[in-house]
Amino acid sequence: MAIPFNDVLAKAQEYKADMTRFLRDMIAIPSESCDEEKVVLRIKEEMEKVGFDKVEIDPMGNVLGWIGHGPHLIAMDAHIDTVGVGNMDNWTFDPYLGMEDDEIIGGVVHQTKKAVWRLWFTRARSLKILV
Repeated sequence: MAIPFNDVLAKAQEYKADMTRFLRDMIAIPSESCDEEKVVLRIKEEMEKVGFDKVEIDPMGNVLGWIGHGPHLIAMDAHIDTVGVGNMDNWTFDPYLGMEDDEIIGGVVHQTKKAVWRLWFTRARSLKILV
């Protein structure tokens, strides 16, 4: 049974503020390679908040979460570390706070948080369905 797309979209809108807050939190936490512990703990906190059945951090510092007990495993493999921001004097805004910007989509002006979306696409590298 397929779930109507409009129902999924409406539910996603309910979570928009929480998702945006979470992504902005991840931006605000410096997480250069070998210094990801604080962002790992923030991700673990969010996974527990949204109801993962089990959340743990492995000896390598990866955060792992489980939902359900079905016959299929869906794995999301994502990088948590980020590239350093370099010389702060070269920035026109604080890269850890992100920036607000107006974007025109379909003739409508939307205020977007571009740094948040850039971070999301940087971190979410691949989604794998393992059967």
